[in-house]
Amino acid sequence: MKPLRPQLRGLIFKLTVFYVLLSLPCLVLVETGILVWEFNDLMRGIEGGSLTRATQDAAAELARTWPGADSQAQQYLATATEALVLRLQRPRGGLLQHDSYILTELSTEPLTSAVLAGDGQLLAIAPSNAGSRLQLPRPDSDEWRALVAGRLVSIAESPYRIRRALAPIAANGKLDGYLLLELSLPVPWHRFLLDASLEWPIVLGYLLVFGIASSFFLATWVTRRLNRVARAATAWSRGDFSDRIGDVSRDELGHLSNLLDAMALELKDLLRSRAQLATLAERARLARDLHDTVKQKAFALSMQLAGARRQLGEHPASERVAQAEKLGQQIQQELAQILDELRAGDSALPFAARLRVRAQEWAQLSGMQLDLDIGEIPALSTAQEDALLRIADEALANVLRHSGASRASLSLKRAGDHAALAITDNGRGTGDEARPGMGIANMRERAAALPGGQFEFSSSAEQGTRIDVRFLPSGDRPRESSNRARG
Repeated sequence: MKPLRPQLRGLIFKLTVFYVLLSLPCLVLVETGILVWEFNDLMRGIEGGSLTRATQDAAAELARTWPGADSQAQQYLATATEALVLRLQRPRGGLLQHDSYILTELSTEPLTSAVLAGDGQLLAIAPSNAGSRLQLPRPDSDEWRALVAGRLVSIAESPYRIRRALAPIAANGKLDGYLLLELSLPVPWHRFLLDASLEWPIVLGYLLVFGIASSFFLATWVTRRLNRVARAATAWSRGDFSDRIGDVSRDELGHLSNLLDAMALELKDLLRSRAQLATLAERARLARDLHDTVKQKAFALSMQLAGARRQLGEHPASERVAQAEKLGQQIQQELAQILDELRAGDSALPFAARLRVRAQEWAQLSGMQLDLDIGEIPALSTAQEDALLRIADEALANVLRHSGASRASLSLKRAGDHAALAITDNGRGTGDEARPGMGIANMRERAAALPGGQFEFSSSAEQGTRIDVRFLPSGDRPRESSNRARG
């Protein structure tokens, strides 16, 4: 359980809380929105006469089967009213012509059906327990007169919407009684307050399980990859750049991991180059110190010994002084060789490292983004290395001076039996009619001097400037007799 504790306190816990806080209002909003839409649709149908028509149709049907004064009349009317309520509450083919579940969703007993005598006395009611809450209109009231006139009556009783319709039960011109239908529904928002019994714990339990399961899945899938990034970053911070993230996914995390892996390679090369440069700087300092102190003193010692030998003349000690003088001269020669080795410049670096260091220093000085792609190429002669370095320096200098670019790229790689150097930028270019300057001519001459050297220069306002140099590395022989430069 230890590996899960940081996640439970971190990403999983946050995602769980986020899902619960987001899903609960969304669920309430969606359900309320659906109920409000269905409720308004129902009320439009009621106001349009559906309750009145249903009452009239049911009253006409009841008139055809009126039991009269039979002893079982009361039981028949109770059964008829119960059947009427059940039929009108059906989701399909009930009170509304189209499908609607709103009645049973908002109330367990949305409809009340009552059969009244001609004087308004109650004969039968459904549901059977509705008698205690149904307030019958008095025959001398305005409501009764409106109902008898066939109008729909609205009763204000917050938060319920109550509508009543009345239809006479008459057969052969004789009034047997009246059929009263009452629709009583709470407004949708009030339903959540009325029904906070079993539904809310189920909803909350579902949200909790859904939040934990989904957040655990996401956190495990995401944090597993993030842990690989963190592990590689920790290794890089210790100077170990052999560790790679190796995420092969094509999503944003995979793209970020690939960029970080590429950055680690560049950092490894940069640190190695910096370390080599620091070593060279230290050697140069030692060479200066040795030249200014030890070498000068060794030279002074040789001069002193030579003077002493001349003064001794034929003295027996003269031979020993001559030997000491010769030893001092040998010390000077060996010291000069050591100083020459210590003074070796950045030529001690591999050519790829020298080129990379120069390009990165140019990028730092110019503030321009530089993409480097330096691959493995065969060993080059000193002249070839110097020519390529000067071409790269001149090309990058032209990018900074003339192109107005925001991004440049430098690549050096093997292309068959040739090596190819390319410098490009996204600047404004020189156009087809512009004449190349002295810098381009110098680069062309240096490229032509390389074995099998070829030089290409292209520049346009739409695609920027591109310089390509192709040549045969040392040890290779050109396959063509002509080393003519292109372009």
